[in-house]
Amino acid sequence: MAELREAWRAIEAGEFTHGPRSAPTARGAATVWTPAPGARVVAVVGCAGGVGASTVALALATATEASARVVECCSPLASGFSAAANAELGTEGPWRRGNRGDVMLERPITDDATVPVPTESAVEWTFVDTSWTTLSGAGAGWLGSVLRTLDDVVLVTNATVPGVRRLESCAELLGRDALGVVVGPTAKRWPRPVKVAAAGIPARVRLADFPLDSRLQVTGLTPDPLPAPLLKAAQNVLALLRKEPT
Repeated sequence: MAELREAWRAIEAGEFTHGPRSAPTARGAATVWTPAPGARVVAVVGCAGGVGASTVALALATATEASARVVECCSPLASGFSAAANAELGTEGPWRRGNRGDVMLERPITDDATVPVPTESAVEWTFVDTSWTTLSGAGAGWLGSVLRTLDDVVLVTNATVPGVRRLESCAELLGRDALGVVVGPTAKRWPRPVKVAAAGIPARVRLADFPLDSRLQVTGLTPDPLPAPLLKAAQNVLALLRKEPT
């Protein structure tokens, strides 16, 4: 049904496989994004490249067991979702869309300096998949305002000394409460140098473990279901997001 709804929306917008296509809508050039009333928006911020932020964002969206989407905010060449959808739904304005069950994947079509404003959506959860450059002030437009106003920010890094130091730096750039997701072994199994480096992470950042999947390290995200340990970890992260900070 979700695919049929998207197909009908494309027909109404004049978007066809053959023949003329509608020009990108004006909202793609906007700099302000206002989520739908009642929608839950979570920013998933990669503290460095290749730490698994897109995998974490997709796992969180899947674990909600509700209508959800992941809005990927990077150039098409850097996309982690190019082969992740079960069904490609074409384009809407400046975005390419795909489905994974109840999860919608949206990624930009063009490599513009400014990420276009997300499309309108009636989903219950939106996960904004972005990078640390947004925290540094390089993310212009709506992305910067989202990071300044959202209650839920997830900082993703890996269980290495450089990784936890990047998490500390990103937490300082953010300057407020956040949830730190560390991809790799559980905290109890971190090597001693990693534990020592993690002592510098601000107390306002709550930490959560997230397993590293060896298969996904090789294949990247595919249409196959995510491994059960990743979904279980995502459920734990969602539980922390729903819990008020102490």
